[in-house]
Amino acid sequence: MTVANEEVSNVSPFPRCQVDASWVRNSSVFGGGFVFDFEPGSHTYGSVGMNQVSSPLHAEFNILLCAMRNSLQLGYTSMSFESDCLQLVKLINEEEDWSSLASEWNEFSFLVSEFNAFPISFIARTHNVRADLLAKGARLQNSILSHVNSLIPTWLASEANIFVTN
Repeated sequence: MTVANEEVSNVSPFPRCQVDASWVRNSSVFGGGFVFDFEPGSHTYGSVGMNQVSSPLHAEFNILLCAMRNSLQLGYTSMSFESDCLQLVKLINEEEDWSSLASEWNEFSFLVSEFNAFPISFIARTHNVRADLLAKGARLQNSILSHVNSLIPTWLASEANIFVTN
């Protein structure tokens, strides 16, 4: 599996998917966001609220899995994934043994086998603003939800300008 852990420049290969999670202690849900950029000007936005998990790393891994499933459902078996969670990228790159992530790792192994190409890279948080806003917005809904669409969720309409400029 080819995995890069260095920061990528603003110009990433297409198609790409940027992912992020929003996790806070003592909440019943966490939020996740992902943005598919299929080519310049062609985007799909994903925002999910999921049952709380035990740590921010679990949340990041679960959102990556969700984005991978959606990529495959959309028919994209070659996708460059990007995350601002360096720990997650290193975990995948170095195939570290984290027993607390065993179920996520099993699903990841299955999903990654369905891809023809699966590079994953670390990006700075400043280059992951759209996925971050989708994740925080989903968490703030405080419910289980899933939105995957070429349209930005209506509850993020006030932040819509960030999606046009990034």
